[in-house]
Amino acid sequence: MHKLVAGAGYAYLTRQVAAGDAFLGAGEPLVAYYEATGTPPGRWLGSGLRGLGGDGARVRVGDVVSEAGMVAVFRDGHDPVTGTALGRSFVGQVRPVVGFDLTFTVPKSAAVVWALGDERTRAAVVGAHHAALTQALGFVEHAVVRTRVGAAGCRQIRTRGMVAAGFDHYDTRAGDPGLHTHVVLANKVQGPDRVWRSLDGRTVHAATVTVSELYDGLVADELHRRLGVSWSHRPRGAGRNDAFEINGIDDKLLREFSSRADRIHEAELDWAQTFTSTHGRAPNRVETIKARAHLTRATRPAKIIRPLADLFTDWANRARACTGLEPRDLAARALVGDYTRGLHAHDIGPLIRDALITQVLKDAGEHRSVWSTWNLGAAAARVTKALRMTSPRHRQLLLDQLTKAAAGRCVHLDAGRDPTTARVGEALFTTVELLGAERVLLEAAEATDYPHPLYGWDAEALPRSPHLAGLTPDQSAAVQAVMTSPHRLDVLVGPAGTGKTTTLAALTQIARDHGRKVIGLAPSASAAHTLHRALGIATETTAKWLHEACGPGAAARAVVHEQAVATLTQPDLDRAAVLEATNQMWQARIEQDTWRFTMGQIVVVDEASLADTPTLAILVQLAEQADAKVVLVGDHRQRGPVGAGGAFGMLARRGPTAELTTLHRFTHPWEARATLELRHGQPRALDTYQAHGAIHDGDLDTIIDMALDAADTAASAGRVALLQAADLRTVRELNTQARQRAILTGHAHPDGITLHDGLVAGVGDRIITRRNDRRLRTEDGYVRNGALWHVTATHPDGSLTVDAAQPRRASHARLGNRDAHSGARGDGQAVYGSRSVRLPAPYVAEHVELGYAITTARSQGMTVDESHTIATPTMAREDLYVALTRGHHANHVYVPTDLTDHCPPDIPGTSHHDRPTARQILNQILATSHAELSATETWAAFHPLDRAPVPPPGRPANQNPRYIERLQADGLLPRARPRTSSFSGPAYSPVAPARVIDRLGP
Repeated sequence: MHKLVAGAGYAYLTRQVAAGDAFLGAGEPLVAYYEATGTPPGRWLGSGLRGLGGDGARVRVGDVVSEAGMVAVFRDGHDPVTGTALGRSFVGQVRPVVGFDLTFTVPKSAAVVWALGDERTRAAVVGAHHAALTQALGFVEHAVVRTRVGAAGCRQIRTRGMVAAGFDHYDTRAGDPGLHTHVVLANKVQGPDRVWRSLDGRTVHAATVTVSELYDGLVADELHRRLGVSWSHRPRGAGRNDAFEINGIDDKLLREFSSRADRIHEAELDWAQTFTSTHGRAPNRVETIKARAHLTRATRPAKIIRPLADLFTDWANRARACTGLEPRDLAARALVGDYTRGLHAHDIGPLIRDALITQVLKDAGEHRSVWSTWNLGAAAARVTKALRMTSPRHRQLLLDQLTKAAAGRCVHLDAGRDPTTARVGEALFTTVELLGAERVLLEAAEATDYPHPLYGWDAEALPRSPHLAGLTPDQSAAVQAVMTSPHRLDVLVGPAGTGKTTTLAALTQIARDHGRKVIGLAPSASAAHTLHRALGIATETTAKWLHEACGPGAAARAVVHEQAVATLTQPDLDRAAVLEATNQMWQARIEQDTWRFTMGQIVVVDEASLADTPTLAILVQLAEQADAKVVLVGDHRQRGPVGAGGAFGMLARRGPTAELTTLHRFTHPWEARATLELRHGQPRALDTYQAHGAIHDGDLDTIIDMALDAADTAASAGRVALLQAADLRTVRELNTQARQRAILTGHAHPDGITLHDGLVAGVGDRIITRRNDRRLRTEDGYVRNGALWHVTATHPDGSLTVDAAQPRRASHARLGNRDAHSGARGDGQAVYGSRSVRLPAPYVAEHVELGYAITTARSQGMTVDESHTIATPTMAREDLYVALTRGHHANHVYVPTDLTDHCPPDIPGTSHHDRPTARQILNQILATSHAELSATETWAAFHPLDRAPVPPPGRPANQNPRYIERLQADGLLPRARPRTSSFSGPAYSPVAPARVIDRLGP
């Protein structure tokens, strides 16, 4: 959803939405565009149209949207027939919101079937799209469109429907098939009292994903009924949602029509050959960069007004060239004649329904600790997308039933809220399991019964330890606080650059001196490996530890142990059988013991802000069983976890054990101060960066060139530079252009292997591996997710031989920081070591991408010489803070101001016609936080006098001892139940491992 504001937002509507992204100039009539392309003009939509007009002149659904009508409704806020103001006129207001742009796009495979099929097929696809659109908009009018009344708009009420304009588009900016419709909701609605008011945009925004998922299911149903196509989910790699596409349209064809063609690359190669033949030498770096700047703009696919018939011809030719087959034969592959009867809502039986509800809850809580009714509705739409329903009514009925049933299984966090002030769909939920996991963490942090703190003479002598000699006072105090803490869970908070790794190194040495073992865990393999190199301790990923300690690995060993024990009970065993069974039994025990914490051990969880709540809770419970201590280290003001989070922030806000305050990373004192202001979202930080020339702006192509130039300059000077962006689209563009530069300068071979991101890697290219694979062994362990490599050979079977990329000078990347070379840019600045490995073709195709640039999500924890970041409005404050704290000597941000390529220009502070400035975009980023509040804190906000609900009693064998005691103290569990030493199972763990540890225990 895009918010449209007066002025530039209205210009976006007229010049791009209404004109198919063709960028009409001021004064150019829309009718010329419609006549030239064959695109139908916009049509009025919505039940709210009945409130427009008068004296027999009305606006009806399906009427053509004239330019005068658009001006009246979306610029001025007036009736397009009578010219009277619809409530408060937009005229004279300062940047009023005039509408909301919702885009409904058919899946790419459906667009390909439409583009390549015969006339009957094309008509069926368009008809299915329009039918699904009408059904989805009916849901929007019924469930989403609301207005607010009362003092300060305190109460939400229904309306008489929406006033909207729909604009069909047939292609993307790159000229690919892209059948979609922009539906622009006017920010004018009539209440039941017929008074015109503003649309409640907050509800529209909250419901957007639900509406989108509903449309996807509806269009799949319509195409199944009309063309007999079948659908399936297709994996798109780790961290990305599966694609839902028509069977029979293969991925190769989808890729052909899904990405910007490599026109720049081809043009550069042609230019380089021409230059060499003309001048008798290869172009130098300056000549190449200047030429590339010209070619980028010359080949950029500006929207060309082309008749639809020409587009069909072009798409057919591209399909022939890509596959060697006729277009209609390709489309026919999808028309399999699957006309099986759709389901009614009542056809979904209790067992399947229960499984669907469970999946809805899993989906809704997968990436958050607190979710809304809209989140549940979107999850219900996703999990039922593969079910073909007999009618839109039955699909919506099923979704409504599943959403209500799922909500009934949740804890209603804001149940005490005044219903008259609540917005539709914004009720907040969580599960008792998540609340229980947060309770485990809170009680471990509050407990004072840890049996192994330093005390007495040891505590008094601690400040004189030689290991504290080189530390700053805050670092020294942090080490002493942790070592003398009586808590079972300690929290060490440190802003970026405060020397958390240095502090942990001293902590480790002191712990060893006092006979304490230290083990390190981290959410990622790269962070765990770096912690190992920095501290010299055994480290592992949190996921691997849980897998082996209480998950499938432990369960498999339990089976082996049980079978061995059963074998030993059999009579008449010969000596060899007894020895073999005994060996298996003890081997299983020994292996399990390697995945146990030990008494007095200190468990350091680095980058703990990236660990989800259930993971942290399980680790704390495992540590409690062994009388070990857990130390969580991180910064809650940086990025949070992919999964359900908020726990580390909750612990930090309640008061950490220690907090580091002195910054060490930055060469310039002004930058150190600015990062602290940035961390707290203070706008004056941007003043400082701007005053020191660290903020750059321009159109997207220009700022990408600027960032690449800066990285090249750093590489030439022997410095390690990091290229990054928050979104995958920009990262892909950076990688594409960085590779093209590498080819033109002779550092990379143009031929190569296609990677998971659709780009190609040849000899000399830099790649990044995106999945841990312990079977692919290297000198320092195995191929890790986030590791950077250089390609040394490509093979006909699609495999790659790669060497680990290392910074040329070790001083550029401090040992105590994660993968300082990952994503670092600089041709010739990496050397090849002896850690060569051959990546198999399947791994390359699924888990390898170009690595010249990375996302800010992957850069967290890194330290380099310089960072260069492309900042777009999709970023949040946490992304910006991480991005601008990676470099020792310089951190620059590049802001594209041609936002029409990414979103409408609705940035606060811009004028009616000017582009927003870099500063205005950064102000918006700084004001946007993606930090998640924990379920416990959300409950407390609405129930300040009540404790949050905890998992129900009745499963004491699956709860940790201290938690059982707390339930007994609260009267929720009889005292008669015995205390247990078993580890928690179903509430917090992916399996029920309570029996595993008992079986394999000593």
